[in-house]
Amino acid sequence: MDNPVQEKRGTYPLPGPGLLIALSSSGWVGLLSLISFGADSGYAFVGITFLTLLFKYALITGLARFTIATGTDIFTGLGTIPGPKNWVIWMMNGILYIEIFMLGYSSQIVVRLFNELFGVNLNPFHVIIGIFGLLFLLVALDSYWFFREILIRAILFIMLGFGLLILSITIPIDELTAGIIPDLNTYIGLYETGIILSSVGSGFSLLFYSVWMVSHLRGKVSEQEKPEILRRARIDAGLGMVILFLLCGLFYSIGYVFFYEHGLGAPEPDLTLEAIFTVMNLGIYGNMIFACVCITALFCSLLGGLYGRARVLEVTLPRTIPGFFMSKKKYLCIVFVLVLSAVFSDFFFTQTMVREFIAIRMVLFSILGILLIWIDRSLHVQDRGSVWWYIIMATGTVASFIIGINLIEKYIQIPFSFLLNL
Repeated sequence: MDNPVQEKRGTYPLPGPGLLIALSSSGWVGLLSLISFGADSGYAFVGITFLTLLFKYALITGLARFTIATGTDIFTGLGTIPGPKNWVIWMMNGILYIEIFMLGYSSQIVVRLFNELFGVNLNPFHVIIGIFGLLFLLVALDSYWFFREILIRAILFIMLGFGLLILSITIPIDELTAGIIPDLNTYIGLYETGIILSSVGSGFSLLFYSVWMVSHLRGKVSEQEKPEILRRARIDAGLGMVILFLLCGLFYSIGYVFFYEHGLGAPEPDLTLEAIFTVMNLGIYGNMIFACVCITALFCSLLGGLYGRARVLEVTLPRTIPGFFMSKKKYLCIVFVLVLSAVFSDFFFTQTMVREFIAIRMVLFSILGILLIWIDRSLHVQDRGSVWWYIIMATGTVASFIIGINLIEKYIQIPFSFLLNL
């Protein structure tokens, strides 16, 4: 289904899928969450953000090692987990499909921002239909390399725009370095930590990385090629996490500079848009740059989310449904169903549903962590992760489970102050 790869087999051109998938998630998380967190808590979540990105880096490099060692995507490994046939793959497919509703819900922000910017009153439903119609055409092409070119250009624009915005505000470095660990003994602290841990640097979407990496490698690599390809994969993932950390710091700074240091909390009616419109007092050029960056970032998250899920279903459905053959028409039907689901999520998806889903997502993410550790142990000794990799993965997995359980059962909370003193 994918277009022929032009690069020589066994290479890993940069930027690769690690950087792309990390940065394609920055729009939704940054605009919907981190600006508001900076407004409410300043830089209190900087430490959590750093630890989260370290965990995601370990997760991506683990996926890279599996793909390089076996020449297959991670869903092949998940299919070997003991239990009912393909139960893990069906569970992951279900989670990724449900996340489509969150993508559709965030598309409302693009519409409201567009209306406010240009002083128009377009029907949100019509605009959303247009947005997802364009997304359908782009995703229907089913070319990783075409998608890669679009995303690279969009990310360069986002980085340039944010670079110009940095010149318009003063970031207090002393305050930035002071944020270590927030108060995790409150529901709000746990909930906001859960959002960061499950979304910053992407969540279940990281599984797309293995599918996209297969598009890079096109088959199992030789033992001589493995060290160099793994090194480049680590550079790719590392660049993605470093750049994403800098973007997160800028998102926090926007909330801090325009709200927190003036004694103001994040606006309540619509945190994202109110924050955006308050920030937009940078002058005519600053306002337009910020607005264009916001729209581009949100569009990247929508495009990356839809394309990644379509590719995963394209790969997993033929493996899980006996006699199922993936054709171009069936792929287009998959894309259409995903787009339609995202569009109609605007009618019933609410902020309350988002909060409940975050809690369940954290528990499921911990299950994924356990499964990935189990799969890594099944590799040959020379292909397994280091002791530090296992420590980081185990720590992130346990943290995800504890936070998820606390959010699901709000009245029986594990005392984090006790855990931190162990």
